Amino acid sequence: MHKYHEAVLISYLIVFFYYFFNISIVELYSIVYNITMENLNSNYIDSYINLQGLLSQQVNNQCNTDFLSFVRLMAPSIVSDFRMGRHIEVISEKLQQVENGEIKRLMVFLPPRSSKSVVCSKLFPAWYIGRNPEHELLTISHSDQLASDFGRSVRDIVNTEEFSKVFRGVALRSDVRAAGKWKTNQNGTYYAAGVRSQIAGRGAHVAILDDAMSEEDAISSAGRRFIKEWYPAGLRTRIMPDGAIVIINTRYHYDDLCGWLLKQQENMPDYETIPWDVVKIPAWVDEDASELLDLPVGTSYFPEWKPDHVLKVDENEIKASNGSRYWNALYMQDPTPEEGGIIKKRWIKDWEYGDPPTCDFVIQTFDTAFSTASTADYSVIQTWGIFYMYNQTDEGYEDFAPHLILLGNIKGRFEYPELRRLAQKLYNQHRPDVCMVEKKASGQSLIQDMRRGGLPVMEYLPDRDKTSRVYAATPIMEAGRLWIPKGKKWADDLIEELIRFPNAAHDDQVDALTMAIHYMKDSWHLTHPDDPEYDDEPRQKAATYWNV
Repeated sequence: MHKYHEAVLISYLIVFFYYFFNISIVELYSIVYNITMENLNSNYIDSYINLQGLLSQQVNNQCNTDFLSFVRLMAPSIVSDFRMGRHIEVISEKLQQVENGEIKRLMVFLPPRSSKSVVCSKLFPAWYIGRNPEHELLTISHSDQLASDFGRSVRDIVNTEEFSKVFRGVALRSDVRAAGKWKTNQNGTYYAAGVRSQIAGRGAHVAILDDAMSEEDAISSAGRRFIKEWYPAGLRTRIMPDGAIVIINTRYHYDDLCGWLLKQQENMPDYETIPWDVVKIPAWVDEDASELLDLPVGTSYFPEWKPDHVLKVDENEIKASNGSRYWNALYMQDPTPEEGGIIKKRWIKDWEYGDPPTCDFVIQTFDTAFSTASTADYSVIQTWGIFYMYNQTDEGYEDFAPHLILLGNIKGRFEYPELRRLAQKLYNQHRPDVCMVEKKASGQSLIQDMRRGGLPVMEYLPDRDKTSRVYAATPIMEAGRLWIPKGKKWADDLIEELIRFPNAAHDDQVDALTMAIHYMKDSWHLTHPDDPEYDDEPRQKAATYWNV
């Protein structure tokens, strides 16, 4: 038999397998379509073309009514490495229920790189508009740029030949087709905006919030407060009486928008709220996800792309670089702290070896206050040493890494002249390589006086709030690279404040610590732009001892 005759026969056999072995019609069509007709015997060309046409019609009809089929058809053309995991089927089924009105509120929590935005924020809006070309659809993200990118993707899908075959008669209006704002030829509207942009006057049969909170906003109390005010007064008022809201969220914080909404739901009677349908799938399958995905507990949620051994490597690398908080929040969908506050006491290492180590670099950090009143914040001066030691890793190899040790911790309410004298005294005692002074309160005057005195001072201007700075510093602590001398009251005072943060009455010592950690993370090369140039001669190590 000629090989091309054989190909035609095989294509008919595939049809048989479709019915008996549950191959999707879209997959079947793709296989048949890709069989070449070059030099095909003329006796078979007509039947083969008829087969393609029949399958094409069936595919288009099915994609029109079944969202998962639409995903199978369109996803490979917009994501080159798209792979169909069971989680894609789960969220597609939920989104189908949104379109037909069975679900009014949906939250989707999945690990990064799981194609959740492709399915929820690109393919679903296009499919929804195809089925409801007269409706209004709104997409919100944390930035105008990201929202506009979503809008551009949806618009481009609607403008494809494949879409036009599935949804005949639905097209873009030629006069309104900007990336973030366009209309259909049946007067439906798509609008995309950042969360801080104006959406007054916009309505929505469906609103999609894809990462409406950035990481910075999520871990910032001010950012979380803003989103909680914006949602009821801004977004919620835009929804049509029978409209739906879909939230795709990266869980950076337990009290983010989704955490807050779910907490509200718990505290309200069922008849006073529309319940949220939550799809929560962690990287390592838990009991609930096991039922959804039909996968064993403790295995990878996406074995087609991330088998167990690959996912384990990812976990180790992410925890090493960003800490377990990051892994638990983004990958396990569990941002709630395992215990107490943000900083765990077990992370802090006790130095029990008598004298401090010889340090390669010494940092002094200053968090100063204006007032000396009994209710005012404290002024804090800390001295930190950077030294190197081997870390034994879980994988059995040693990592030569910088560590941070507390050499002194002064806390009090000082008049400025006393503060200035204390700064000079502690500099003379420890000879730090750099003095970091936060440019606030009396710190501004202190910076000027220290510079006039020839001290190596550096201005510190935090670019985010206290909580955000602490979260960014936790990987160093969790990795066991923060050392505190045991048995010294000034050290114990710092530990107490650390483990009580952010619920302690004062957090001045925490501020001073985060300065040192961020300096070590960003500039632990042990030079500073203000340092005099020197040859490659070994630098003199600072004499280090406790501040008693």
